[in-house]
Amino acid sequence: MKLLTKKRYWGFAVMLVALCTVVGFSQATSSAATNITLTEEDYFNTPGQTAALALYTKQFEAAHPGVKVERQYVPFANLDTKLLTQAAAHALPNLLAVDNPFVSTMISTGQVIPLSGLKGFSTKGYYPAVIKEGLSGGKYYSLPVAGANSIALIYNIPMLKAAHVKPPKTWAQLLSAAKALTTSDRYGIALTCEAAEDTTWQWEPFFWSNGGKPTFANVASRPGVQALSLWKQLIDDGSASKDCLNWSQTPAASTQFIDGKAAMMVNGPWNFPTLNQNKMFYGKQFGVVPVPVRRAGQHVIVPLGGEDWMVSKSGGTEAQQLAFEYIKGMQTPAMELKLAKLFGYLPGKVAVAKKYVKQAGPEWKVYVNQTLFAHPRTLGLGVKYPKISQAVWTAIQSALSGSKSVPDALNTADGQISKILNE
Repeated sequence: MKLLTKKRYWGFAVMLVALCTVVGFSQATSSAATNITLTEEDYFNTPGQTAALALYTKQFEAAHPGVKVERQYVPFANLDTKLLTQAAAHALPNLLAVDNPFVSTMISTGQVIPLSGLKGFSTKGYYPAVIKEGLSGGKYYSLPVAGANSIALIYNIPMLKAAHVKPPKTWAQLLSAAKALTTSDRYGIALTCEAAEDTTWQWEPFFWSNGGKPTFANVASRPGVQALSLWKQLIDDGSASKDCLNWSQTPAASTQFIDGKAAMMVNGPWNFPTLNQNKMFYGKQFGVVPVPVRRAGQHVIVPLGGEDWMVSKSGGTEAQQLAFEYIKGMQTPAMELKLAKLFGYLPGKVAVAKKYVKQAGPEWKVYVNQTLFAHPRTLGLGVKYPKISQAVWTAIQSALSGSKSVPDALNTADGQISKILNE
């Protein structure tokens, strides 16, 4: 996890001071518990996210004397496995922030509790796709951390201008642009290809927009072969680094872009604060366009992203209620607006999101249009999605590393996915 330097922290000063003013915890609950430590785990690593959580926690603790919240950062690629190990040992942290497609898996462990059974819970005002992420057996097990998000193509404006390249709209244009932008000291595009969900998530717009089924049932057919062949060609012609096999979406791939080692990247709005800190501003240093499609006129389909808070059975009822109080404090309209700005997300409630869109800058236009109609990754799949995703990212890694051909890699994934879908 990166530590914030004074220079980096200063970029958040105004937003964080504003955050302080909207943390409206009820002092009536401050004497409800004493000398309790709530443990929390997440994978948040951008300066905006970590700074927002640190300040929010400080305010929460001030409003609840004797209560401490201990946060532990776990890399994205490791968090799911760690949580499952802890669940098996009945040793989950009190609070866990999980990637939304993993919510159903955590529910299936039996080690998280329904939030709808706790005092103060409400589903009012949320986008249906957001609040239903935690719905199981008529009970709600989660609430959003900071809202929802999606991904788009972010490009370096000066680099494209210097190479006389326009932002690509189609795959052919993407291949041409990436090649033209590649030099001895930079790649045309930074891909995310690590062995984790963010690789599947990055590839989904290319697959789904090309006729791929949300269940991945046709992953080995033409839509999948064409989408993965595109990524393979980017690496084979030197437009993308093969090191992407070890790159996370954030901070690995995003750092390549920020450091000028890549001219383009597919990534999300949570990078806006970090880009701004590094003197990269929308319309001057970077621009945003939808993820390119294979054929002009195809509709771009992106996955719905974001994280959800869950409360474990650890610690007893008092700790569980306090953990929920921590989550509930983030669900007020004023706090949602502040967190959305710092996290780079779209608020999870309809009315708050509409207000946020009016306040947000033009860099949000593409993301807002896509996020409102993004596809929930676990829709119709539930606990099967993480297993399917692993089969997909394993195929992507096999093809890009050269250990298997694109068809062979996808055929292997197809066999695994068929079994999962029929379980």
